[in-house]
Amino acid sequence: MAERDTIRVGSRVYLRNCVAGEPGCVVGFDSRGRAEVMWLDMPELGRTTFHAVDSLEIDAGFMVSQYGFEFGEMAA
Repeated sequence: MAERDTIRVGSRVYLRNCVAGEPGCVVGFDSRGRAEVMWLDMPELGRTTFHAVDSLEIDAGFMVSQYGFEFGEMAA
């Protein structure tokens, strides 16, 4: 995985073999390195599940601009 594609807290993800529905959000990692993912559209799962990082796919369609954030000029 390229550095920019690193899964971290806050990443929106899908299961690699199940890219359907709404993406989940990584909310943490357990002591074994598995990602804890919150699935807001799957309440029957208890909202969070744990997955090996390599079984997840980052939501490539997500962009910060979807939230309407505006970033001004950044200092060097």
